[in-house]
Amino acid sequence: MKIIFALFLSLFCMSGQAQGLFRGNVLLNAYAGYPNFMRFNMNLSESIPQGVDAQYLGLSPSGFRFMYMASDDVSVGLDLMYGMASVRYSQTDSVFFNGQWSTETNSRFVHKQRFRPQFRIDMHLGAMDPNLDQYIGLAVGGNMRSRRVYQNDILVDSSPNDIDLVIPVSFRACYGFRYFVGYNFAIGGELGLGGPLLQFAMTYRI
Repeated sequence: MKIIFALFLSLFCMSGQAQGLFRGNVLLNAYAGYPNFMRFNMNLSESIPQGVDAQYLGLSPSGFRFMYMASDDVSVGLDLMYGMASVRYSQTDSVFFNGQWSTETNSRFVHKQRFRPQFRIDMHLGAMDPNLDQYIGLAVGGNMRSRRVYQNDILVDSSPNDIDLVIPVSFRACYGFRYFVGYNFAIGGELGLGGPLLQFAMTYRI
């Protein structure tokens, strides 16, 4: 805990040092996140039977972020974050019909999506290297979820399940950095809560 506190204190102390971003800059960011918690929690949240041949697909929370440098130290903007996960499997069940038992095999497909548009503000900390931009970000916005369950390609359920926590508001707090490899382009990442733990991003400066 002391090490973490010392790290954050050192970041704040560097805020008066050189930086490569200035008031009026516009930053266009495309990013991919990791991990995809919606995909990892699919077995538990959807009660996938053990032993079935389940096929999973997913997209970790990824998106686009548009930031405007309102001053040399503060940027404001809009973050559009999207993630999805799905699973397809077949299950054989015993059914009692017309006085006798028989078996039937049903195909099930579960598809989940989440979209989070957020207003965001970043405080830029500066660094010894003017090509390095460090920042602390806070964001708040909407939280739109959808869930579709198909059985034999027929929609049978479109409501949230009991395990999924549906809150209409989303938040994010993060520390991030980007390094400019030229005037316009930068690569970087984020460590945060609310959304993916890790983000890997590319930035284009206008």
